Amino acid sequence: MSTLAQIRAALADTVRAYAEANEIDLYCYPYVKGVSTLPCMFVAPGGGGRDNKAGDFAMTMDRGTEKWSFQLLVLCARSDEDSGQQELDKFIDKEGPASIRQAIWNKPDLGLGDVDAMITGVAEYNAEYSMVRVPHLGAALQVQVHAF
Repeated sequence: MSTLAQIRAALADTVRAYAEANEIDLYCYPYVKGVSTLPCMFVAPGGGGRDNKAGDFAMTMDRGTEKWSFQLLVLCARSDEDSGQQELDKFIDKEGPASIRQAIWNKPDLGLGDVDAMITGVAEYNAEYSMVRVPHLGAALQVQVHAF
């Protein structure tokens, strides 16, 4: 079964490969960084919300399946709010050359073979995220990954 670190890396790699194939600038990181080039995406364990549960290990007997919840934090420049939101929209749209949802839909096993990933929603759209005290536009795509 793939490890948490392998799943995080595979999520970032899958989105990065899709963006590069479509000539889209998007920096993808398996871990949350304090400073990054924009636009970017970080993989953060936890489903957000009240309980922010990251993992469920009681899905099957004998530890056969795990369910991981992640947030893909997508950040765009806030220098111009309209263009920043337009760019953010393209990353969370259902499909298109910049669509993170399309990247995961096209490769739900993330190249690992023993997982199934699906983006289930978006939270905190247009939330303000700061890096080095500079505000950015952002959204948190919610991802469920079943590892078996």
